[in-house]
Amino acid sequence: MSDVLHLQTRAYPLHHRAPGTAFESIAVPGHGELRPFAGGLRSLAYNPDSTIEVDLTSIVRPAITVPGAEIVACHARILIAGTVLVIYALRHETDVRRLALPELDALDAAVNRVLREADAPVLTAVLSASLSSGLLGNVALRPDLALDGDRSPIDRQSARYNCHFVTQDPPWQADARVPTLISGPDCRILLPYTYAWDRDPATPLQDLLTMTEPTDIAVAQQSLLVGALIAGRWVLTHLAHGHPETTDVPAFRRFLDGLWADFHHLDGYRIESIQAHRANYLAARQVIGLDDTQERADKLLGYVSNSLVAASSMRAEALDTRLNRLAAALAVVSAASFGLDIAVFVLPNVSLAAKLGVVTGLIGMAAACLMAVIVPGRSALHSPSASRRLGWSPRRRQVVPPPRHPAGEGVPVVPATDEA
Repeated sequence: MSDVLHLQTRAYPLHHRAPGTAFESIAVPGHGELRPFAGGLRSLAYNPDSTIEVDLTSIVRPAITVPGAEIVACHARILIAGTVLVIYALRHETDVRRLALPELDALDAAVNRVLREADAPVLTAVLSASLSSGLLGNVALRPDLALDGDRSPIDRQSARYNCHFVTQDPPWQADARVPTLISGPDCRILLPYTYAWDRDPATPLQDLLTMTEPTDIAVAQQSLLVGALIAGRWVLTHLAHGHPETTDVPAFRRFLDGLWADFHHLDGYRIESIQAHRANYLAARQVIGLDDTQERADKLLGYVSNSLVAASSMRAEALDTRLNRLAAALAVVSAASFGLDIAVFVLPNVSLAAKLGVVTGLIGMAAACLMAVIVPGRSALHSPSASRRLGWSPRRRQVVPPPRHPAGEGVPVVPATDEA
C-alpha cells in the first residue's frame, strides 16, 4: 500500500434543525446500527461550534468496493449550519507519490465517481434513518427535490467535494494556474479543491479532520450556493414555461432563509478560527471562487424574486377578474329571481301559458346575461393592456423595446400591474 492517505470530503447541503445533545443508536434497515456521538469544530478559537459525528465505516466497507484502493474509514460530520460532511479515507495499491499532478487529479476524479454511484443508496438509508429517529428534523430541500418527496432525500447535484493527499514531504507542486496564496503550515493548494498536506498519514483521523476543517468549511459554503443556483434556475424555468402553480413560494422562501442562515453561519469561520486555520480557509475560498459564486447567487435569486412578484401580481389580477365576473353573475341571477317574484305577484290570475312564457323569458334573459358576463368578448391576450404588457404594438406589428434598467445595464424591468 502507498504511504499516502487519500481523503475525500463531500459536502451535502441539508438545511435541518440544529443537532440536539442526547443521542441514541440509529437502526439502519439492512445495514445495522449506528452510534452517533457529540463532537465539534476544533479549529475554532473563540465560540465553539458543535457537531454530530457518525462512524460509517462498518456500513460502507461491506457495501462499496473501490478498484485498486482500500477504504480505511468513512466518517460523517453533521454541522449545525445545515451541512453534512462525508469523509472517506483511502489507501491505494499503487505508489501515488510517483504520479504527476494531472494523473493524480484523474485518479481522484475516478475514485469520486465510483464512490458517488456506489454510496448513494447507503447514504439515503442513513439519512432516512436519521430523520425517522429524530436525530435530524425540519429538513428543507430544494424545490425540485421537495416535489419528489422521499425519493430524493440527498441533494447529490449540489454536493461538492475536496480532495486531500496526506503524506510527509509531498512531491507535487501547485498547478501554474493556481494563484500564489499564503496558506497555513503543512498545506499546499495543488488545484482548486485539491490539497497536499505535509503530515504523517498515520495521524489519528480526528486530528486529520481538524487539519482539513478550514478547506472543508469553504467547500460546504460552495455546496450551499450551488444549491441556491440550481433552485433559482428551476424556478425561473417553470415560470418561463407558464407553470407558476408548481412553485410553492412559501416553501421556496423557507429554503432560501435556511440557506442564507447556514451560509453566513459558516462564513463566521473567517473571524472565529485559529490563525493558521484561518489562513487555509481564506486561501481555499479564494481559489475555488467562493465570493464570485456568492455574487452570482445574489443576482440570480434577486431576479427570481422579481419574477415571482410579477407572477403573483398577474395571478392576483386574474383572480380579481374572475371574482368580479362571479359577482356580476350573482347579481344577474338575483335580479332574475326578483323579476320572477314580481311577475308572480302582479299576474296571479293569468293563464298557465302566460306564466310559462314569462318564466321562460326571464330564464332566457338571465342565461344571456350570464353568458355575456362570464365569457369574455375577446381573448385577454389580444387586449390592448395585454399587448402593452407583452411589449407588442398592434399598429406597427413589431416588438416595442423594453425600458432599460435604471443603472443602464439593459436589464428588462417588470411592468407594474393596473392595480399598482
